[in-house]
Amino acid sequence: MKAAYLLPLALLFAAPASWAAGPDAEQAKRIGEQFVAGKQAGHMESYEATDVTTADLNGDGQDEVIVLWTMYGPTYWNHGVAVLSKQGARYALAGETEDALGMVEGMTVADRTIQLKTKWPGPNDPRCCPSVAKTLRYRWTPGTLTPVK
Repeated sequence: MKAAYLLPLALLFAAPASWAAGPDAEQAKRIGEQFVAGKQAGHMESYEATDVTTADLNGDGQDEVIVLWTMYGPTYWNHGVAVLSKQGARYALAGETEDALGMVEGMTVADRTIQLKTKWPGPNDPRCCPSVAKTLRYRWTPGTLTPVK
C-alpha cells in the first residue's frame, strides 16, 4: 500500500518539461543569430552565427548557448566564440574570446570544454589556404573564456 502513495508523490515533485536545462536547438540558433546581429559594426562588415550549440559549461544545471561566429570584411574574415548565459528572461554575453583562432573548421563541446578544429598558415601557404591543423580548447567561467592547454 505504501508504494501506491509514493508514485503520486514522486510525480508531484517531478520537474515539468518547461523547466528544461536550456533552449532547444532552434531556440539556441535564434539566440545566437540575435547576438551576432548586435555585433554589426560597419557597412563593410557582416557577421554570421557559423555554429550554435548548448551545454552546461559550469555544472549549475542550466545550459549556456555557445556561438561560433564569423565576421566577414571586404578582403578579410575573423572567427570568434561567445558564451551566452541566461540572465533573467533572456540570454546575454557572459564571455567571449578575443584570441586569434585561425580558420575554424568546426566546434564541439564536451566535458565542459569548447573545442575548435582550426587551420593555421604554414611557411609556404598562400593566405587563402592554411594547412597546419591545430585544436584549440577553452573553458568558461562566468565572464571569461580561458584557453586550456
